[in-house]
Amino acid sequence: MSISTIHKSAWLNHNTKYSDEELLINGFQVMQSWEDPYMRELANVATTNGGDVLELGFGMGISAGYIQKSNKIKRHFIIDCHPKVIRKAQKMFKDRIQAEEMVLIQSFWEDIIGKFKDNSFDGILFDTGPIDKETEFFHFFPFFNEAHRLLRGGGVFTYFSDEPTEFSKQHLKKLHSAGFKQIDFNVCQVKPPKSCRYWQHNSIITPIVIK
Repeated sequence: MSISTIHKSAWLNHNTKYSDEELLINGFQVMQSWEDPYMRELANVATTNGGDVLELGFGMGISAGYIQKSNKIKRHFIIDCHPKVIRKAQKMFKDRIQAEEMVLIQSFWEDIIGKFKDNSFDGILFDTGPIDKETEFFHFFPFFNEAHRLLRGGGVFTYFSDEPTEFSKQHLKKLHSAGFKQIDFNVCQVKPPKSCRYWQHNSIITPIVIK
């Protein structure tokens, strides 16, 4: 699955609107505050081993905040493509960036991920926003091979799963094809409001995928 240059260019030029409740890009609901307990779970999984953690997608910075609360991590790398989202991250974590504990990278992950060496990270959290209808659901599948390549042995991978109670057969097949064998999950209870257009279930699984 690829994202066209046209879609990329349009996405970068769309307006962003932050509030306490949500992040909107061109009117598209990228993230909402109800995700807080889920983001906390994802962050806890990604920081299980401490060390170097890669986060793809910043959004409202909820998971980033929980990752930063872990006293086990050494460095926290964040990739996000939208310039206004990156500026939000710079304001929120100015001190961590200056201390070189956090590294922000403005890029689509597809354009930058090949520059990271194999076995670079102890934990990875993938939660980028889809930028068109073709990538609205399960847009993390193309990242699975990179996640396996980038993780050190025993490293853990997690992400916004798009599934409420269990992995589908297709989902598991994609993980196995990427080389993952140790695959588990927790079920996180959530309460999305009726106004949420991208999730209406009262639960979502937290993947725990280990290399």
